[in-house]
Amino acid sequence: MRFFLVVLILLAASFFLQEFIPVFDWAYSSRLLLVHTVFFTIAVAVPFPVMLLLALLTGFVWDARYHVPVVSPGAAADAIAQAELPFGFTIFILAVTGALIQGVRPLFRRGRWELPVFMIGLCTILCLALQYLAISFHRGGLDLPPELLWKLVMTGLFSALVSPFLLLLLSRLADRTRFRIRSEDRKRKHSYDGDTI
Repeated sequence: MRFFLVVLILLAASFFLQEFIPVFDWAYSSRLLLVHTVFFTIAVAVPFPVMLLLALLTGFVWDARYHVPVVSPGAAADAIAQAELPFGFTIFILAVTGALIQGVRPLFRRGRWELPVFMIGLCTILCLALQYLAISFHRGGLDLPPELLWKLVMTGLFSALVSPFLLLLLSRLADRTRFRIRSEDRKRKHSYDGDTI
């Protein structure tokens, strides 16, 4: 229980710190999405129901903070502003990508971090790509400039570069709170006819 309280504090801190992370103009105006990266690092360490609960909480707070209604150009002054993404769409995206991350959870539990780090970067790219596709569908046209593709790749790369430090922090916090992330490292002893192997 203490581990989950620590995880919630870590998520809250990521929302606070996200406000101070600048846009990197040299990297196609991309930025580190710290909230998404923290969510994915937590998603690789917790059971599936907890991941879904955190996806609901993180997506709700993200949409409450960044959900901006837009009035289309040329509309009447009294036109009702509508958002291009429905409220709660981030919850859906985080749940889907969090389920993908859960697929590499057994590797992380065995102490293998290579694929989880790669998947954190890939799922960050997938989150942004799904949002862009939904916005393009709402606008009625799909335009894929090379700058957008590079921006997605650089954002995913930033997430992948930061994620080992967050995974290490999460492992240390789990040890301190006595939450077992890793599976037992002991090899099973099999016995056949009284012989132990």
